[in-house]
Amino acid sequence: MGKSKQQKPFAFGCDLSVFPVAEVRALKIHGARFEELASGAAVPTSADEERFLRVDREECEPETVAERAWLRLKGRRAFEQEQRTAPPPPAPDTYGMVEFDADRCWW
Repeated sequence: MGKSKQQKPFAFGCDLSVFPVAEVRALKIHGARFEELASGAAVPTSADEERFLRVDREECEPETVAERAWLRLKGRRAFEQEQRTAPPPPAPDTYGMVEFDADRCWW
């Protein structure tokens, strides 16, 4: 894919620790354009961009580092969003038992 002209830095919107360096680099270069294409804010202007849209829609497998990075980014964003909105786990059931000697220990 050709270099995209970016007005502002790409906002990853997720933890980058699971991304290989090559994928972070690819998203810094192509991420803003990919975001525009995936959201429909821009139309594809090349065969590579049309292929990217097919990858984004999961109609075909990713072939480039940038395409793999985009799918990983989508998955990571979805995972983190799910984690933020999930209710907290229920407190463990103690069955009414007090911690052993908790009421007698002075320390």
